[in-house]
Amino acid sequence: MRFSAGMVWALLCMLLVAAWPARASDAERNAPALTLGIVPYLSTRNLLAIHQPLARSLEASLQQPVQIQTAPDFDTFVKRLVSGDFDLAIAPPHYARLAIREYGYQALLAHKAPIRGVLVSARTQPLASADDLRGKTIAIADRSALLVIVGTAALADLGLREDKDYRFVEAPSHASALHSAVSGKAAAALVTQTALLLAPNELQRDAVIWRELAQIPGQFYVAHNRLPEARQKAIKAALLAFERSAEGQAFFEKTRNEGFREPTAVDNALLDRALPETRRLLGPVLR
Repeated sequence: MRFSAGMVWALLCMLLVAAWPARASDAERNAPALTLGIVPYLSTRNLLAIHQPLARSLEASLQQPVQIQTAPDFDTFVKRLVSGDFDLAIAPPHYARLAIREYGYQALLAHKAPIRGVLVSARTQPLASADDLRGKTIAIADRSALLVIVGTAALADLGLREDKDYRFVEAPSHASALHSAVSGKAAAALVTQTALLLAPNELQRDAVIWRELAQIPGQFYVAHNRLPEARQKAIKAALLAFERSAEGQAFFEKTRNEGFREPTAVDNALLDRALPETRRLLGPVLR
């Protein structure tokens, strides 16, 4: 069953209202919500479950309700990001860099752990070599994802050319791409290692990693510049306080993101080199 963007939004609103703390004051309930946008690398339900401790910690620190938002697919997320729909966003590094350079966002923090792109197949049909991918399909979440851009170059180094030796097929999320590989609909899936670690147990059980194809900076946390500088600093401080808390340690242990770090000039140089290809692949999304 496919859910429309409107249905996803309605579900999010119902879940978030139901989860609002009963002890919140009238002033807190009526305060403008801080919108937290999260790239849809997992299902909406899983994203909510994983990130609610973060949202609740921000609410407590900032004395402001936090509304988690996502999107039905990567393109819609990028449209909402560049349209300024989010006050705060957790985004893949190249999308974040694009938003910073051209759409009025400011980098706050990045995950310490890099994003690792792994090529996964069904355990019953493991890949023995790159030749096993010739004439086959590889499931991905989105062609404009940086791990796919870098992964394509890694496959070329192995002698495989996109649309000549193999073909990418897009799925709604990394979990869906993983399911395509495990079920045999695709020969393999190129997904993040984090998505594999957070996948349902049956998918983890039935999948096997062939090799790592890409390693890129971790997800960025970016704030829209409509927020005053003092508020951006308060959000950053609240994020760092969450990292030090028991809930934050559990969050980073579960996601294997290792905590926060400052974005660097090296990150920016790498991501700036990827921006022309990012813009080309996003195409109409940015128009």
